[in-house]
Amino acid sequence: MMSTRCRLCFQIIPLALLLPFGCQQANNPVPLDIAMKLQKAGKTDQAIALLVLEDIEKNCQASSLRTLKMSEKQFISLNRWSRSNAHEESVLMLPLIKKAASLQIENMQAAQAAGLSAESKEIQKQLQRLIRFLQDKNRLLIYQQLGIIIEKKLNQAPANKETGKTDSTDAD
Repeated sequence: MMSTRCRLCFQIIPLALLLPFGCQQANNPVPLDIAMKLQKAGKTDQAIALLVLEDIEKNCQASSLRTLKMSEKQFISLNRWSRSNAHEESVLMLPLIKKAASLQIENMQAAQAAGLSAESKEIQKQLQRLIRFLQDKNRLLIYQQLGIIIEKKLNQAPANKETGKTDSTDAD
């Protein structure tokens, strides 16, 4: 039986979108990198839909996108051209991560409402890891702020209000 989350995602993402990318192998780019290419091509909805299917934090860790692994100090030390490219990358990536995380929060709530508490908790754990990743002090400030925004949305989710607020510092 297909879970609520999977059914939702398959309704959002046309199968034709997934076929060219194949399964993720060592030489294939991670979904976040693919989503950025889709975003640059003006296919924002497809990019977001692709990320909703994923553990965004794991994709951030595995991504080739350098701003995700850059500190403010490293950003400032870049030459003007490199800083401009890094800025463009982060400006394109922020709405993707924000919207995908928001949709995952909705999926978490839908799973909880459908009585799929294990699936809801798994999505919540993934989101908490993403929040910790983004709020790392060795990350660009704009990503740290995005982590705060996602954490607030997660804490405001009705499923979390019933069970008590989440704490992004909880162990997995």
